[in-house]
Amino acid sequence: MSHPTIDAPESGIGAGLSVVAEPVDARTAEGIAAAHYGIAGAATWLAGEKDSNFRLDAGAGTAYFLKILSPGEDPAVSRLHSNALIHVARAAPDLPLPRIVPTRAGEPDLRITVAPEDRRTVRLTTFTPGRSQAAGPRTDGQRRAAGALLARLQGALKSFTDPAADHVSSWDLRHAGRLRAVLDVFPEGWQRDRLAGILDVFAARIVPALPDLPHQVVHNDLGGDNILVDPDDPDRITGVIDFGDTVRTARMFDVAIAAAYQLGLDADPLGPALAFLRGYASVARLSEAEIALLPTAIRTRMALRVLIPEWRARRFPERRDYLTRNSAGVWTQFRHLDALAPAAIDAAIAEACRP
Repeated sequence: MSHPTIDAPESGIGAGLSVVAEPVDARTAEGIAAAHYGIAGAATWLAGEKDSNFRLDAGAGTAYFLKILSPGEDPAVSRLHSNALIHVARAAPDLPLPRIVPTRAGEPDLRITVAPEDRRTVRLTTFTPGRSQAAGPRTDGQRRAAGALLARLQGALKSFTDPAADHVSSWDLRHAGRLRAVLDVFPEGWQRDRLAGILDVFAARIVPALPDLPHQVVHNDLGGDNILVDPDDPDRITGVIDFGDTVRTARMFDVAIAAAYQLGLDADPLGPALAFLRGYASVARLSEAEIALLPTAIRTRMALRVLIPEWRARRFPERRDYLTRNSAGVWTQFRHLDALAPAAIDAAIAEACRP
């Protein structure tokens, strides 16, 4: 099977991130739930990057999560995300993931017409309880639990296949080089130079190795907003949500992405990420080749975390505050990491990945 890399023709940001759709209102969401799922409930808006998301309260303590996806998303990719959730529910039913609620017709999702030339996919799942990791105190026990959970999730997804699994996503690190086309969103200076340098190292070190790395379908976005914890027992993970970036890519990228999200904001940003990697290593083992490339992949994800939001913020200035809400923290992490010896970073990551 082919492994598309950053050598593909450069196209910048994909269509899914190039549009901002008119939000669907709560009354419309309630009508969709009643008509297509037979569920009467009160819809409450939930923030999201590009979709219209709602909590649907149906009474007697029963709640659902209704997602009306952006019209920029290919329906085949939306179905990939639904099918991945169904597969994990069967392969590892003990994992704390939302469960697909089928439509009245028995389908995992459906297509609706919101307006002329505005067709969108709708998905309903059970509502996953918990507080986002990003919204409260973080602990090493929590980070280790998240790492172990990612390893188990990868294990459940290892046998999953889907016709759309190899779709092109701007958030798939395989395609990081395409983002050279949008480097000009940062003026000349250290920020632009730092990002260009990261893409250079990625191209030199990881791209040649990609064909030999293990590939599979992965979550691809296990960050603090998508990890839910018990507010009364923060070390306990209650859920993993948002499979909207799911794609078939290098397994190691999934680990690098999650580790990048766990980096701290103080002078030792690496420590929290190492706790996460130790948790992962307690369940699954990366190859020595993957471990050697992990530091570069982590930095590349950090680069995407500032580059893509800045491009989108310039395109949609009315949403700048939301889109770039994490950028200042990532630049702080860059400064602290750059103060550490690269060899020391590599050695610490390698040690954490070897149980």
